[in-house]
Amino acid sequence: VTMSSNGTNNNYNNTNHNLRHRRNKNFSNAKAQCLSKRDKSSAGRIDPKAVDICAVINHSPHDDCCYYYTTSSCAGRCFLYRGPGVKATRLFERRRVSHDLIRDAARYFELSTWATDPTGGGDAIPTIGQYEYKQQQQQQQQNQNDDQGTTPTPQHNDKNNGESNEDEKHDDQSIWLRFEPFILHVACRSLGAASALMNAARPAFKNVGVTHMDDNNNNNKTKKKTDSQKFLVAIWGDEGLEMPLSTPDGVPLFDHEREWLARLVNERHERNWEKIDRFVQAVREMEPPDEEDDVDENNENDNHHYDSYNHDDNNNNNDQSGSSVRIPKSFDVIGDVALLHALPEASTDQSQQQQEAQAIGEAIMKRNKAIKVVALRQSNLVGTERAPGDDGLQIIVGAQRQPLVTSHMEYGIKVAVDVNHTFFSPRMARERLRICQQVARGEHVLVLFCGVGMDACQLAGRTEASSVTAVEVNPVAVQCCRRSQRYLEKNKTVTCAGAAERLTILEGDVLDLLPTLPRQHYNRVLVPRPKEGALDGDLGQGDSGIQFLRAILPVLVPNGGECHWYDFVSTNEYPTCQRSRQFLQRVVEEHGLEMEILHVANAGSVAMRQLRACIDFRVRPKE
Repeated sequence: VTMSSNGTNNNYNNTNHNLRHRRNKNFSNAKAQCLSKRDKSSAGRIDPKAVDICAVINHSPHDDCCYYYTTSSCAGRCFLYRGPGVKATRLFERRRVSHDLIRDAARYFELSTWATDPTGGGDAIPTIGQYEYKQQQQQQQQNQNDDQGTTPTPQHNDKNNGESNEDEKHDDQSIWLRFEPFILHVACRSLGAASALMNAARPAFKNVGVTHMDDNNNNNKTKKKTDSQKFLVAIWGDEGLEMPLSTPDGVPLFDHEREWLARLVNERHERNWEKIDRFVQAVREMEPPDEEDDVDENNENDNHHYDSYNHDDNNNNNDQSGSSVRIPKSFDVIGDVALLHALPEASTDQSQQQQEAQAIGEAIMKRNKAIKVVALRQSNLVGTERAPGDDGLQIIVGAQRQPLVTSHMEYGIKVAVDVNHTFFSPRMARERLRICQQVARGEHVLVLFCGVGMDACQLAGRTEASSVTAVEVNPVAVQCCRRSQRYLEKNKTVTCAGAAERLTILEGDVLDLLPTLPRQHYNRVLVPRPKEGALDGDLGQGDSGIQFLRAILPVLVPNGGECHWYDFVSTNEYPTCQRSRQFLQRVVEEHGLEMEILHVANAGSVAMRQLRACIDFRVRPKE
């Protein structure tokens, strides 16, 4: 039996299509798992100067073009240390870590206060988090041993068990200054994607390399290596510095040259940040990588290794059963509810429209067995609640719940949602995850317009913030938020201890509650403010939420406090958002502060050619 060349090519193309989709699905799952993990660094967050490059690389508008995700990063830092220069050794003592400019050289390089001033004006030392919980557990164990009259078993280092410890013989008391430049590790879906990223990085950073990774289990013979292989690109700068600041006896060498030392460090910081900015611009301008290497060229006879899979389920307008039901290209899935925003153009006959709507709902439920209700939104989101209301939803298929309440899971965090009377968008999931990656250990976080509490619960359950305060005026949303807090308390998958206890929920208007909150207390404020209808955006005549911003700045920490301000811009304004920048700059200066834009994120579309943009900025006192 012979096969035509056309049939052979079709089979080959279909196989490559399935392989590419399967590989992209595995890579997307690995990306979500990696980015949703708790940050175990000493700060517990992405460095502020690395927020922009990490967000640009991690951003993928659609699941079918997911090529990269960051695994680790450092924007560059300086610190003082004593002992051996290797961090893994026992006598290595590091202090005064700073990821920012040295603004007080006299304090930072004052070696006589090495023991009493561990920060030296650099990064603040976290006061809560995994290390504090470990200390509490050790203290509880010690108290229990004291009560029982037992002696705790000493902890020995296996490396040095039975051998003399070379570190104990180290008596050099010299203090050294070290500057470590930018470093970034990025997982890439294919070799072509890795090559494109390295080409974008090389004009700014000369030290670029790639390593191949294969996640397959060696015992699993049913999968080919192309199914789960990744490529890890390492990018690091060359602005390093290491020099002694004192003699082995502790005598300072540059006691009268502290300003000169600060200039050495600050110049490297600035050159480092300039290279990061160039890298960000190169990544923004980078063309989509070639996908030809996503599959094995010799796989035309390997169809039996893979199951057939429909690549574009969301864009498939027909039911898989072969009927001519036209399923909408996009809709929201909230818990077990599929929420349609509109139906395809149908017959003008009302009975025919109802039959077609029911057929669409049944097709959606057949495709996704987890969906129990299919509802259609029949009105625009209006009012302060931005919710459909009692008459704003029509249940097409499924149980007739009134109100339509469900529970929605996002990265292991569950919240209660009243679809009728609250605003909730599952499309903001990646934006919420991006915010969590910026929260440092020990921060006090304020979440305004919290809605059903997904932002607040994500921050409390996924980060080691000292406290999370959520504010909402809608009483139904507050009720959902309190129920979500109870879900959080019972959630055993949450790795951050005391998540529910660290969450405080306040009911009331933002402008009424902000004056009652402590002044200059919150390290981070989230402001996902609602759109003011036609008044908001580039063509609107509204005040762009100026009353909220003026009320927020007094409660924000003035030296290094960060704000995530949500604004509404046109597509031609993004990503510079110059109008929004000027507005923020003007209001911040009214309060005697200056601001630094860390990143401008695309948080989703709100209308045709209209975007919701999140502007991350940091404030400092005017110099």
